Amino acid sequence: MGSVLVTYATRTQAARDVAAALADCFSRAGHRVRLSDLATEDPAVTGVDLVVVGSGIRATTWYPEALAWLSARASSLAQCPVAVFNTCLNAAEPDKRDEALGYNRAATATVTAVAEESFPGRYVREQVGWVSRLFLRVLRKPEQDHVDLSQARAWATTLAAFLPDQHA
Repeated sequence: MGSVLVTYATRTQAARDVAAALADCFSRAGHRVRLSDLATEDPAVTGVDLVVVGSGIRATTWYPEALAWLSARASSLAQCPVAVFNTCLNAAEPDKRDEALGYNRAATATVTAVAEESFPGRYVREQVGWVSRLFLRVLRKPEQDHVDLSQARAWATTLAAFLPDQHA
């Protein structure tokens, strides 16, 4: 079995919830998993077979701590498969899927990703800064939660192809 590092940056906990669902799927499949919040940790990339990095989105881009970690670890990340994901409200709208996937550009400009995804996120007024609250108020966006962990679990199944097989 393989070793997986799942990292994330979040404000509304949507990316954490998706990362935890991914980590749980890998763990249940028998893989060793480390789950790490990039706001409080700087995980090493050594000894892993797959790295999954996720971030919430603010103003169409990843959170700075996630991009900084990718940049600082770029040479190590070039040695193993990397998958990236974001969580954002636009991913909840089918006609905005390409736009939501495009928010991964800053991450994939830093590392080559073997897979990328965008998951529907959430907006919880108390968990975002006043600028974001003001912006979303101008857009007349109510609080909402579109996080669907079954989508994360399905993606984990596809990512398992990048891990060593137990029968190999």
